[in-house]
Amino acid sequence: MDNILNSLEYLGLAPKEARIYIALLELGEGTVIDIAKKIGMKRTSVYNILPNLMKRRLIKTSSRGKHRVFFVEDVSPFTIDINEKIKIVEKILPELRAMQNILPLKPRITFYEAFEGTKDLYQDTLESCASGDTILSYTGLFDFHTYMPREFERAYIEERVKKKIRIKIIAPRSKVAGEWAHNGPKELRETRLINSSQFRFNADMEIYANKIALISYRENFLGVIIESTEINKMQRMAFELMWNSLRA
Repeated sequence: MDNILNSLEYLGLAPKEARIYIALLELGEGTVIDIAKKIGMKRTSVYNILPNLMKRRLIKTSSRGKHRVFFVEDVSPFTIDINEKIKIVEKILPELRAMQNILPLKPRITFYEAFEGTKDLYQDTLESCASGDTILSYTGLFDFHTYMPREFERAYIEERVKKKIRIKIIAPRSKVAGEWAHNGPKELRETRLINSSQFRFNADMEIYANKIALISYRENFLGVIIESTEINKMQRMAFELMWNSLRA
């Protein structure tokens, strides 16, 4: 019972509201007096709380003779309520992010560790970019799939393509880099290769939105995101300078 009460409170019910809701489930239907006796609550408290549950469409009321009874017709409004909240959050998130990013001189550094942390870091590149944006990336691992499972890479690419986020990659020549170049058109990717004997590195940099992400795969997936418009601009210029000096 305590687990159910805690769960209902997590879903937004006040403790007394949750107790009344469960009481009605157990009673089937009941008057204010029935509910008050069931849970040992004052009738005035029950009477004042019932309208809140009705407003949320969690309970209904009808007449039985001279008495007004309350009952739970269907528990699915919880699902409807959650889905409506998800839609509202999805609608306002872009505006909230825009408001957050208009403040000047607001650098922020976030660290990520282990593979789970790195997954969160890569997810941030998708959540921070809008449709039509381009991620700029240096990726240096020759044995990329030793560290990054193909399943994760595939899911990331599919989500990026679905959001219509393009990516430009500068990478040393390798088998994996060759695959990226070959699959580029369908995966919204442009790849330019550098001499692997002269320029070999085992890390990753992602330049996107107003951020840069740095990832060291071999150091237990150590990652860091720097949120800074000025640093982002500088790294974009450096990337474009190198990009334009390489053959397509």
